[in-house]
Amino acid sequence: MLYPEVWVEDDFYLESAWLVSVGMRPYIDFVQPHMPLLEWIAGCYMKLFGASYLSIEILNEAAIFATSILTYALARRVAGRPAAIAASTLYAYCSLVFRYHAYERESFIAPLIVLGAIVTLDDTMPALRQAALLAAIFFLACAIKLTAVIPFAVMLVFIAVAYRRIAGAMASGAIFAVALAAFSALLYRLYGDEFIFQTFVFHFLKGHDTVGGIATYPRMILDVLAPLLVLGCWRIFAERTLSRGVILVLAMVAAEYAFYGVLSPTAWGHNYLEPLPFIAIVAAFGAMALVQASRNVSQHKQLLAGGAALIAISLAWIAPLINENWLHGAVYGFGFVPRAEISQLADALRAASKPDDEVIAPSFVCFEAGRRELIRYPETYGVYREAKAEYERDGFFAARRRLGAADFFQLISDTRHFWTDQMRDAIAGGKVSAVINDSPIQLLPLVLVPEDFLSSNGFRPILTTDHFTLWSRTRAPATTPNP
Repeated sequence: MLYPEVWVEDDFYLESAWLVSVGMRPYIDFVQPHMPLLEWIAGCYMKLFGASYLSIEILNEAAIFATSILTYALARRVAGRPAAIAASTLYAYCSLVFRYHAYERESFIAPLIVLGAIVTLDDTMPALRQAALLAAIFFLACAIKLTAVIPFAVMLVFIAVAYRRIAGAMASGAIFAVALAAFSALLYRLYGDEFIFQTFVFHFLKGHDTVGGIATYPRMILDVLAPLLVLGCWRIFAERTLSRGVILVLAMVAAEYAFYGVLSPTAWGHNYLEPLPFIAIVAAFGAMALVQASRNVSQHKQLLAGGAALIAISLAWIAPLINENWLHGAVYGFGFVPRAEISQLADALRAASKPDDEVIAPSFVCFEAGRRELIRYPETYGVYREAKAEYERDGFFAARRRLGAADFFQLISDTRHFWTDQMRDAIAGGKVSAVINDSPIQLLPLVLVPEDFLSSNGFRPILTTDHFTLWSRTRAPATTPNP
């Protein structure tokens, strides 16, 4: 939090939480492809502590710290205290965690999933209490992001098979289903059909990442955890330490990878925050194998040499240390956009616009400035409009056949006219008082209003920073009547 730069990614979720805090409605006033519980919580938090990178980062870091503590608790149950210390440390100091230090949805899901695993392994708890507690934990997790249903399913199967609590697993699933259905009914009453489409249908119509190598994507974000994960798996199977806890942790890693790497392939690092605590626990087995071998070098020369070679080769080539978490000059995920530049832009944007004005600017600047973005979530807005039109015209299956197989980034490009046209009309019609174009420093720059168009519509640059330019509308000079 003291580092002078911040990592900017998924910044619309910052703005959407602020929009909720000022009374705007998810699904209706802006696109919201998830359940809104996190936005409600973060919105209330902002009402109490204000909307700024500092305040929201405190909330996000609290969730990360809670995950670290819970990872220790789970790992101690699974592998003992030394491995628990290693697992908690590996998680807390992972570059992927540093990368998402500001605000990320999965940062709030991870502690709930780890807590669910701790409850699952407690075979001394009465079956009905365990079932109800698990259902409650994963209801909260799914009310933030529906993919939490994957680890919930793993834990229900584990309870049914490992503890033969089939009735308890069924009861937990039923309680969860009823709670989620009731919450969905409430949201449908509040937001109507848009909630159903954006939360449940849109996911299947927004295309997918067609770039090859998605299955090996984790190697670009895990750095030192990758070779330690391999060593950990080797130690577990070589020493046959397949306790129930170890089996659950391995099952979690396998299930999450099967989903994000194969069934719903994604190249967004934040999705791997969900299985990261479990990856760290397996990696801790590998780390402890090396630590224990170093205490008796004469008998474990091969293990130490092999482990050191694996880590060196991995960090240099297979899962490089300089990876995706070092983009745009960032160091180990710490960030690449100067905090001072964000504050300078936010101050200038506030001065150039009124509190109720809509502006064209990156979401993270709008959030810091407390200004509403004209097109909220442009990355998804055009794709959403196209998907909704095809869904209503041709039905789900026809829309799925055409859009589901399309490249996600190509869809963004093909549907950008939905929001570029609105932006041009707003600028020409005098509805927008300030414009900040996206910059190449952003991970996915999209909004680039031509400067000549801005100039021809009465805008002039009033602030230029290292990466951004703020354009403000100037009033036409008053005409002086002829004497």
